[in-house]
Amino acid sequence: MRHFFLICLPILLMGKAYTQPADTLIQPSTPPEATATHSQMSLKVTDMQGQSWKDMPLWLINPEQPGVVYQAVTNSRGQAYFLLPKGASYQVNAKDQPAFGEVKTLNDGYVRSRYTLFYAPKTYTETERGDTVFQEVPPTQQPIRSRILLRLLVKNFEEQPLPDEDIYFNYQNSGKVFAVTTGADGQALLMLPRGDSIQLSTAFVPNVSGFELPDDDRLGTLRLTLQTIGKEAFLKRAAERARLAARRDSLYELARARDSIAAARDSLRLLSGDYDYLFLMNSGVNMKQILEKVGEQAAAEQEQLSENEQLYELTGESVKSAFYRNRAGWSSNVIVTDLTGSMHPYMDEVLLWHALAVVPGAQNRYLFFNDGDRKPEKPIGATGGFYTTEIPDMPALLQTMQSTTNGGSGGESEENDIEALLEAMRMMGEGDELVLIADNYSDVRDMELLPQLRTPVRVVLAGNLDHGINEDYLQIAWATGGSIHTLTEDIETLKTVNEGQLITIGSHRYRMSGGIFIKE
Repeated sequence: MRHFFLICLPILLMGKAYTQPADTLIQPSTPPEATATHSQMSLKVTDMQGQSWKDMPLWLINPEQPGVVYQAVTNSRGQAYFLLPKGASYQVNAKDQPAFGEVKTLNDGYVRSRYTLFYAPKTYTETERGDTVFQEVPPTQQPIRSRILLRLLVKNFEEQPLPDEDIYFNYQNSGKVFAVTTGADGQALLMLPRGDSIQLSTAFVPNVSGFELPDDDRLGTLRLTLQTIGKEAFLKRAAERARLAARRDSLYELARARDSIAAARDSLRLLSGDYDYLFLMNSGVNMKQILEKVGEQAAAEQEQLSENEQLYELTGESVKSAFYRNRAGWSSNVIVTDLTGSMHPYMDEVLLWHALAVVPGAQNRYLFFNDGDRKPEKPIGATGGFYTTEIPDMPALLQTMQSTTNGGSGGESEENDIEALLEAMRMMGEGDELVLIADNYSDVRDMELLPQLRTPVRVVLAGNLDHGINEDYLQIAWATGGSIHTLTEDIETLKTVNEGQLITIGSHRYRMSGGIFIKE
């Protein structure tokens, strides 16, 4: 969670090194006598703890007479004396920070006045690379007039500090980005310019929070505590998903290689057991034989369903299980299916569901995608690799699936799901449901397009969920007012989840933080 504390004190400073102009009036080291035209001013400079700044050169300038400068040096008590024309305002400048304060003289003769200003030296350094600013801020740095001192603490949801976390402060008006990396204690310091709106992001979570920085003359320290999942946990999670997907895909490829040998001897033998109808097409089995076997399997499953409606939960077929449970409400669908390599084991479920014709008169249309038709470059929003059929018959469905897989097979763990869903929206009519059949192991590459989706998405997850639901699909369902569907569950209440809320799905917990789901 985020905690903000803004401490405001009287102010001070800013800017480039001060350059003394030629017309400089050196002021006396002892208090001068006020006159009818000039006021005596005693100016004391201290730090935030009240300690005096001695031997500190000061320059006062009237902005209406910039050619004249009044110079003095503070004594051992931090005081400097000036004899200034009455009825004017003056900027107070230090060597490293011009205009760090402002004073005024009364428009009366023979007047004396006293001012105390707070000053902190500018000891931090910063460099810019492109639009990104990197700083080195020592622990002794205090806030200055132009910058608020940020004291940042980053920790996980178990209250443990997160070291080496990269945090980015994105300025909405200027476009600048201030980057910082936490230390071993999960803490970091930044000197942030005032007067802008900021979006805070981590290396893996964009726009986790937002806040405003004031643009006024107050000395400020901002204490910010950010709770999030660390990059180490994100990387570990991504690596585990990739490992499980690779293991599953290798077992699938091993089975296909075995079947290829059988196909070379007698392709008809493949029609007697574990089917992969698209594989059979590519192995030379003719369409008529495949359609006959699809029909036989559909008839057998119809009979089994009449005896046990939990058939697909028992057989572990998550796609058919989700569609069967929701058959009453999903009678007209635009079904978007990832047909990259990792989804090959689930293609038969899509075919069989269509062949089962459980819902009389159902008007399903299909969009399949392969993440770009083997394009070397895959720009967000223009990757393509889409194949559609609005003809509700098996030959058209098989041929469209074959065209999709022949066109490309992904080749990466991230897919262009949002782009495919946006394309499918154009196929929708009144009363249609938009359904995404997705690989739980694959991340979504184009989540930045999600705000463009303006219809609820029913996400049917294929793949093992032992390690939890991929947060990308939770995000899609939540942001669109849709739902998540697994082998045994229909999660329809995501739209009601609020910021900071913790929900449990299966044996895993997810927190809504900064508008996104994070698995704890």
